[in-house]
Amino acid sequence: MKRKWLNINRIMRKEKIPSSVAFDEIDNWLGVASKSLFHGLSTNAHQSYKEISNICERLKQHVSELQDAEPEENMPAQIAKIGLLNRDKMVKNLYSLTEKMLIPAQTNYKAVLSFYEATTSSINFIFHKSSKTIYYVRSLFPEEVKELVADLNQLKTVLDQLITPIKGKESQILNLEQVPGLVVDIKELKLRIKKEKENVCALEEECSVLEGKIEIEGKRLSAIEEQEEWMQFKELESGLFSLEKELNALESDVGKLFYPINKALHLLKKQDETGRHTLTPEERRAVSSILFSPIRALDEDIIKFLLSIRNVIEGDVSILKERKRDTALKWIDHLLNSELSLIKEKHDELQSRIEEVKGKISNMSILKEKEEVERSIISAKGQLARLQEEIERTKKHVGSLKEELREKEVFLLEVLEEIAGKKIDVEFD
Repeated sequence: MKRKWLNINRIMRKEKIPSSVAFDEIDNWLGVASKSLFHGLSTNAHQSYKEISNICERLKQHVSELQDAEPEENMPAQIAKIGLLNRDKMVKNLYSLTEKMLIPAQTNYKAVLSFYEATTSSINFIFHKSSKTIYYVRSLFPEEVKELVADLNQLKTVLDQLITPIKGKESQILNLEQVPGLVVDIKELKLRIKKEKENVCALEEECSVLEGKIEIEGKRLSAIEEQEEWMQFKELESGLFSLEKELNALESDVGKLFYPINKALHLLKKQDETGRHTLTPEERRAVSSILFSPIRALDEDIIKFLLSIRNVIEGDVSILKERKRDTALKWIDHLLNSELSLIKEKHDELQSRIEEVKGKISNMSILKEKEEVERSIISAKGQLARLQEEIERTKKHVGSLKEELREKEVFLLEVLEEIAGKKIDVEFD
């Protein structure tokens, strides 16, 4: 019957713990749960505190009596000396115990457990670490030590009675101790999530501004491309492309025109460098100029250059083999009859027209305006891409924080349910 009554009493105590609680009121819930779990702790603690206080006063009185006690006159001097020295140590330790024994005003489990552990530790020190001291003092003052040991044993007994309502509930105490830390972690996670979301909103606003700018600049660009000046620019650009293409083709043709005598010229240059045949400065310049750039050679006295080279080849039959010499001389004659001056005039004309068109293009403000708008669009798009990447990273971070928050909330629920011994609903929002 007694066990049945205890089970009913335990169930009734559990029912006192609320089955639902708002997250911001968990501290109050813990207070209620603590009172329910440690039923009768407060009443028991008040009574035990009173008994401990009385024992402490009695202990002080007995310590004072020990301090003032005198050994028997027939006590051997050596035993008396050792006993008195250890008496001083024992008195010091006991006074220290009574001074540290600050009975708390609170009767909750934290205060009770903290007081119990501190006081028990001090008593154990006296009994275990100072056992020899007690032995030597007892040999000198047996009655006084007997009273003190009795006080300490009684103090231990009352301390054990003090924590009787707590015994066997270590797991609940451990869970109660975890809750405040979990609550702090959850609050910090919520705050971090809120700040990250605010950051995302701010970044999205910046993106919106940039998107608006890109749209406006895009319209400006379209308007520029519809202007008459831009049409003129495109025509000039197309004309410039054609002229440059024609110039490149002409320069390529000139290169091809002089190509058949390249081998002969390279051989002349090599023989001049090795000393097999020494060219005059004028002949050397003619060879180098044509080899380096036939088109540039046209800007000099190309006819004089060709005649000079022709004279060298004709003047020394040992320079080239007969077949190569005949071929080179025939092609030089062909070049001399090719109206190279007209080719040069055509080249100069094309270059002049190209420079003229480039000058017109460079003086057109619309091109600079268009390039400025395009740079603005490219810059804005680059900023937008970076912001979008940052938004994506931040959102992923928020997701990981939410997952961590969910795990913390689940763990908190598990801890609360272990404390209460039943299902608990927590309103987190």
